[in-house]
Amino acid sequence: MNKEYVIGIDLGGTKIYAAVVDPNGNIIATARKKTKPDKGFEKTVERIAKTARKAVENAGLEMTDIKAAGIGSPGPLDLKAGKIIETPNLKWKDAPLRDELQKYLEVPVAMDNDGNVGILGEWAYGAGKGANDLVGLFIGTGVGGGVIVNGQLLHGYNENAGELGHMILDPNGPKCGCGNHGCLEAFASRLAIEREIQIIHLNGTPTTLISYLQDGERLRSKLLAKAFEDGDKPVKLALEKSASYIGYAVASLLNIFNPQVVVLGGGVVEALGESYVRIVRKVAENNVFAISKRNVKIVAATLEDDSAVLGAARLGWQLVE
Repeated sequence: MNKEYVIGIDLGGTKIYAAVVDPNGNIIATARKKTKPDKGFEKTVERIAKTARKAVENAGLEMTDIKAAGIGSPGPLDLKAGKIIETPNLKWKDAPLRDELQKYLEVPVAMDNDGNVGILGEWAYGAGKGANDLVGLFIGTGVGGGVIVNGQLLHGYNENAGELGHMILDPNGPKCGCGNHGCLEAFASRLAIEREIQIIHLNGTPTTLISYLQDGERLRSKLLAKAFEDGDKPVKLALEKSASYIGYAVASLLNIFNPQVVVLGGGVVEALGESYVRIVRKVAENNVFAISKRNVKIVAATLEDDSAVLGAARLGWQLVE
């Protein structure tokens, strides 16, 4: 039997996730390691390669069965040179990720922004399968996203299109991690939700999650979902505010790109599901041209943690097709 597989790799600030994927988008085996970026770029690339090779081993395959690899990386990126320009999470600058990883794996490697590969995964194998034009937003610690036009990722002139989380909704709004004020991410991310819960609590409406906030713990999306379901008022108000801002952003994106499908993913959406998506859908539909929303689907992502590795795998397949 002719064996053909690729490796998809999701590189994050805390974990490396690799998967062996067949031509139909089936995950054959996976492997994970902590990123440990403090050990430096070269050591981290070694860890990425070891994780990928472990996934191949777990699949009962040899590297000779692997045709290519794709990797989703935090950016911004120089896609032509295959370099990370800089990334705060990993603290690297001008890092030649693609070429170094090719040396270790000895197969062709493609790379793209982590938000882009997540959207590519949903377009190729998930909630956006079959759509020619798609916009995606991932709501987690930050807000990532991507755009597919005529079946192709939109990269733009400087190859960094798709930073949807950094559209400015209010220049007088809260400060974003990027340094600007009033970005979508500053209003709708999990960190923004935490901040809003604290503000509502301090203004006299108590939350059952205050002990977590006082201890400086991050509120996991599942914990937020549980409090939401239990009727915790500050949590409910904060999540509704987040979903509303995402809804306004989606309305703008519908008017600008007129996609067939809008996919909403990330930890917050995975945990809240239709309760969150319903608010986004309602706000978007109430604030957009009628023609821009005609027959458009606004749906939750379906691949969860696998969206990025499957999107990265799709990048790999594009190298050899």
